[in-house]
Amino acid sequence: MRYYFLILLYTISLASTAIELPDIGISANTVISPADEQKLGEAFIRQLRRQVKIIDNPQINNYINALGNRLASYSNNPEQHFHFFVINEPSLNAFAVPGGFVGIHTGLILKTRSESELASVIAHEIAHVTQRHIARMIEASQGFSLPTIAALIAAAVLVGTTDNGQAGQAAIAAVMAGNIQMQINFTRTHESEADRVGMQILARAGFEPRDMPKFFERLQAASRYYGNVPEFLRSHPVTTDRIAEARDRAERYPRTAQGDTPLYYLTKAQLLVLTSNNKKELSNRLKNMLITGRYHDERAIRYALALSLLDIRQSKGVQTQIDWLFKNDGDRISYRLLKAKLALLQNKPAKAMQIYDEALEVYPDDQMLGLDYAEKLLQNNAAHKAKMILLKIPSLSNPKYYRLLAKAYQKTGAIAEAHLALAESYYLIGQTSLALEQVKLAAKQKNQNFYLTSRIAARQKKFEAELLEEQKNNN
Repeated sequence: MRYYFLILLYTISLASTAIELPDIGISANTVISPADEQKLGEAFIRQLRRQVKIIDNPQINNYINALGNRLASYSNNPEQHFHFFVINEPSLNAFAVPGGFVGIHTGLILKTRSESELASVIAHEIAHVTQRHIARMIEASQGFSLPTIAALIAAAVLVGTTDNGQAGQAAIAAVMAGNIQMQINFTRTHESEADRVGMQILARAGFEPRDMPKFFERLQAASRYYGNVPEFLRSHPVTTDRIAEARDRAERYPRTAQGDTPLYYLTKAQLLVLTSNNKKELSNRLKNMLITGRYHDERAIRYALALSLLDIRQSKGVQTQIDWLFKNDGDRISYRLLKAKLALLQNKPAKAMQIYDEALEVYPDDQMLGLDYAEKLLQNNAAHKAKMILLKIPSLSNPKYYRLLAKAYQKTGAIAEAHLALAESYYLIGQTSLALEQVKLAAKQKNQNFYLTSRIAARQKKFEAELLEEQKNNN
């Protein structure tokens, strides 16, 4: 496992001559509009999904977006739109890209010891966006189309993962022709500014500013145990001076008594189980932690234990954890889902469906509940009900949502809608050509109303234009 910390922004070097970012200013607004930044960020996400595992669990996404948007609301540009997402990757990394898209690796989240530490990293990334560092990089790279820049950014992020480093370097070489190459060029000015502005955001949002230098210090120590980072991907190092500056700056703020939220620990518990390669060994370790009392949050340990036991299809001991969680922490959707999954494991589908129905009455708009229930309904040949539940969920940029919706449409005889939903799923994972194929199949279906015909035509036009742009960049 290699060490990568805070891939934050990217600069393009032409003929081996580095292009320096302009000084502080907003001239980038004349080159790339906020709408173009949004399009670039969305294109980046689609490119990235081809190579890395973006976690689409709505509970995890809801938490990280709630935390991120809370911080962003205290920035100097609270109107800026942000989208926070988690990559299933053990390396210590986080990054920001145009349009306010901020990615955090699971390895970094699990490395944090407090919510303020996690918030300090996210606040740092928010500062890079609100200070227009990334937009100014794009200003320096005039002449490259948005899809090209999106592909370059995705490739650079790919190099920063543990399993795809060589693939990322190859992707950069494929995207950039001739002697044009991609490199990371972090300046002390921009890192220092992101630290300073990020700490302001952190303090205003009620988090402990001192946790920023504390986390930096631990990351510095951890870096000694990782392999060498390629020079062209080396971020501005977490130096002793940088830590000292952050510590001095933090002391100017009053201390906060705010503790960690339960969702911070429950999210880490979910990620711990999700990223574990040996669930049986993990469950034994969690049991031992309960016995010895070596944990920060008991509810999170019990929740992780229940999840890990269910993953290895072991029902014994799960009910004990569920009972404790409801008694000591109250009613949560995640605990109701544990009950439903246990009933299914015990071959009690009717009981599981009852649990889902009761939960849906209490939490009618919950995305995780809706997706999980719809998936189980489809497995039990209840496609009409699954479709009704899925259509009530607010629109999601989630490939799994569209795959389930496509299946529900297909099983209920709505073939055109099924092709259109599957097209959206392909599009979200960067497979534009496959998305276009599905839209064309949808267009061939008979007996369509005007609204559906218009939707299909609009998506076909969009996919054709984007595919043409992609093909231009690959030639």
